[in-house]
Amino acid sequence: MKKTILTFLAFFAAAWSQAETLPATPRVLPWNGHKAAVSLTFDDSDPSHLAVAIPELNRRHLKGTFFLIANRTAEKDEWRKAFQAGQELGNHSLDHLHPAGLTPGQEESQVAGAQAVLQKTFGLPIYCFAYPFTEITPGILGWVQKNCFIARGGYGQYDMKPADEPDWFNIPARVTLTALPLSTYQGWIDEDFQQGAWMVFMIHGLEGTPWGYEPIKTVVFDGILDALQAKDIWVDSFSAVGAYWKAQKVFEKAAPTAQNGEFHWTWDIPANFPEHVALKLQLPPGTGLALYQGATRLLPDAQGVYTLSFDGKELTEKPLAAN
Repeated sequence: MKKTILTFLAFFAAAWSQAETLPATPRVLPWNGHKAAVSLTFDDSDPSHLAVAIPELNRRHLKGTFFLIANRTAEKDEWRKAFQAGQELGNHSLDHLHPAGLTPGQEESQVAGAQAVLQKTFGLPIYCFAYPFTEITPGILGWVQKNCFIARGGYGQYDMKPADEPDWFNIPARVTLTALPLSTYQGWIDEDFQQGAWMVFMIHGLEGTPWGYEPIKTVVFDGILDALQAKDIWVDSFSAVGAYWKAQKVFEKAAPTAQNGEFHWTWDIPANFPEHVALKLQLPPGTGLALYQGATRLLPDAQGVYTLSFDGKELTEKPLAAN
């Protein structure tokens, strides 16, 4: 009996000692501190995006992603102004051909060639790709992986929750259609919000389009934006939301090292990744700890939220008494 008690006490002491050495791991706030996220994406370099979508997004201070077909993009100055106003431009291939019929050389030109054309034309980095006809072949996928950090696919789990492990090169999207009423889109938004998830819209033509696929009326588009702004939903570009989520995953998988009562996290930046991604962190209350990046102490805001530069590639946690 005495031996059993001693064994238990030794086990308890070891467990207590281990608990004291464990870090108070900062928690990343999903979706930039919002309840859910939505990205509005637009395909095919449609003139109605310049005439209808972008002015309305700019007026509401919302950001979307416009996937351009490199060889079919006119009004380049207007698209450049859209980017300067905060809208994202993405790669939707060189000519919007069916991937299954392409030779290896054509696969390269449709992805990497389009990437080079868009980046040279607009003088900006391109981070994301949308597959023509939502078709993915091994050859196209390989070139997308070499040039982008994320790609929009077609069907799948539309409401992606923070704990999910997505296929970064096949992010699903819900497609808007002419015949669908506004109530359908409002239902999508409600479901996304209730699940605390990220949902991506795939939008083609808008009212007034000369040739766009399945155009939706301006009043419906405005209703979608109204529904998004009525809730605590982060509405941002495809790459912005995707980069935040991927940075969160990278940070959460980083294993801290301990030295002299301090804990240190390091991580690597994924390939083709945007710069200046900032994560929002919180520490458990009452921990008596401070967070540092290099020699700079991170200070929380009034809500106890810290801003972490993902570009910094490291974080240190120290007891307040050591400062």
